[in-house]
Amino acid sequence: MISKEDIKHYIFLALVAILLYKFINNPMQFISGIGGFANFFSPFLIGILIALLINPLVMFFEKKFNLRRLLNILISYIIVFILIFLGFKLLIPSIVDTLNKLIQEIPTYIDMINTFLSKYMTKAEFFNSIAPHLQENLNSILTRVVNILTTFSSNLLVHISSITSLLFDIIMGLILSIYMIFDKEKIGLGCKKILYSTVSRTKADETVEFFKMSHDIFYNYIIGKIIDSLIIGAIAFVGFQFIIKIDNTLFLSFIVFLTNIIPYFGPFIGAVPPILMTLVYSPVKAFWVAIFILILQQVDGNFIGPKVMGDSVGLSPLWIISAVLIGSNLFGLIGVFLSVPVAAVIKASIDKYVEKRLYINDSK
Repeated sequence: MISKEDIKHYIFLALVAILLYKFINNPMQFISGIGGFANFFSPFLIGILIALLINPLVMFFEKKFNLRRLLNILISYIIVFILIFLGFKLLIPSIVDTLNKLIQEIPTYIDMINTFLSKYMTKAEFFNSIAPHLQENLNSILTRVVNILTTFSSNLLVHISSITSLLFDIIMGLILSIYMIFDKEKIGLGCKKILYSTVSRTKADETVEFFKMSHDIFYNYIIGKIIDSLIIGAIAFVGFQFIIKIDNTLFLSFIVFLTNIIPYFGPFIGAVPPILMTLVYSPVKAFWVAIFILILQQVDGNFIGPKVMGDSVGLSPLWIISAVLIGSNLFGLIGVFLSVPVAAVIKASIDKYVEKRLYINDSK
């Protein structure tokens, strides 16, 4: 006679088989379907992420001042909003100033390219032979750029709509996060009641343990990565401003901070703007910027990162690269930031399952 557990097992296998068939039959449609599903639940995901970040501050105020929870939540959110506002107040003038300088220096870039081409390329027969092809390709690239800009302007309403949708998701996420923090015990108790009433106690215990492990991994990784990136951004600012003495230090150090949050690829991406923007007016300083960022990356990878984050994910470079690539393709920017902790949870679950199966097989 087939038991309940066997029926659940067969249903699970059937669902997996259907998903595999859908993926093999039309992988792009399957991926876009997952992306659409994630977009539908994005306010809840944003709310959970904000709640994870704000909850420690709320708990600190609860322990320190013993105030009502709603008041602690309001104080915590006000503090965070003030910090964000001050950050933007410092950054926006620097960003505007940097963009204005870049626009003004575009003719200089063009002159530099023309000087290089006329000085070196005309002297070599090889470059003379490929010059027409280069010109052809440049014309093709310019045509494509014009087409992209035309498409962008014609689809301006679509882009405005997507930005509006993102703002709506963030606002809804903020509201949901307040309710999540305020009623976290009730939400947790309700979920446990549903869980223990629908599955066996062993399965329920394993599920609760899984969510505790996921919470610890996500919390340690996100908080650790933000603190680590803030330290790297601050060191970059000091180095750019007082040691190398380059222009646009606040803007460039902010780029270093922001890109450092991106796993694995971030530090390499963050190194490009400071080097290129310094190269325009001082190749020597650009060289020292490259050396400084290289040393900073090594210090971060070997000392600051392990000290701040510890072994919060325990993933090899192959896992991290694969997770970032899959996360970016499926869920965009949010997928890039959250791909590593998700991969860490998956790997930890697989390791635990394998160890358990090995133990069962050894004990037989």
